[in-house]
Amino acid sequence: MAIIKILSRHTPSYGSLIRYILDETKTDPSQAITHNLRSNTIDDYIKEFAENEAFRKMSRSDQIYITHEILAFSSDEKAETLTSESLTDIANEYIRLRGFEGVLLGAIHHDKEHIHVHFCVSALKYRTGTSYGLSKAKLSELKVSLQRYHRDKYPGITESFPEHGKGKAYVTDRAWQAKHREERTKRKEMIMEMVRNCFERSQSQTHFLELLRSNDLHHYERDGKAAGIEFEGTKFRFSRLLETSQFESLPVDFSEEEKVLADIQSIRKQRGEMEQERDWGELAR
Repeated sequence: MAIIKILSRHTPSYGSLIRYILDETKTDPSQAITHNLRSNTIDDYIKEFAENEAFRKMSRSDQIYITHEILAFSSDEKAETLTSESLTDIANEYIRLRGFEGVLLGAIHHDKEHIHVHFCVSALKYRTGTSYGLSKAKLSELKVSLQRYHRDKYPGITESFPEHGKGKAYVTDRAWQAKHREERTKRKEMIMEMVRNCFERSQSQTHFLELLRSNDLHHYERDGKAAGIEFEGTKFRFSRLLETSQFESLPVDFSEEEKVLADIQSIRKQRGEMEQERDWGELAR
């Protein structure tokens, strides 16, 4: 099945993620996959995500604003099997299994050897203020259901399924551990070089994270701050990839996110005033 990755963001960085998803060098923005969104421009998409966030009922300092969700297909798949039509259909099935009450924007990226479908997903259900999160059990159920769907409907997609026990020779635990360490070391060296190249070109923390995403390296967060990158299911901390405090030394550049937060507060205030006027009107009857 397509590998499913879900990365949480504890800041309202709608703009940077949506721009990455709809980057014209990676996808055709006119073919954006949307659910519970009415817009067709990046600025208006950002406003809609902010409006949905304004419905939040319970706020916390470590709350999740959005998740970056990725469906990754094997580079060994034949091009004729991963058509735009089949990928869009699988993406829509993912939305159905994820839950129609969500707010999602997605696009298919063809700029790498292996195709990805990226989604920006609001952490809240559509205009309810309640969580749209997935438990481990629900995520496991979603993976199984999506695998069953594209195995049955698109039997030509054969390389994106996990293979278990197909006559492979037994490997001792010591040998497996040694091979695993070697692979992790090579992977870390490759990632370290890419991260450092991006750092040398970056002008701010936001710019650095955007450069990483352009190289298919997606960050994860801790306590609301970018802490490292996740690659093929493994997390690498910036403190291990860069010199001490190098990432923190970059300018924060939160201007866009601060504006979004201000917009969210303004929307909440306006909604509260409207509800108060309606309540007074009903009392006056």
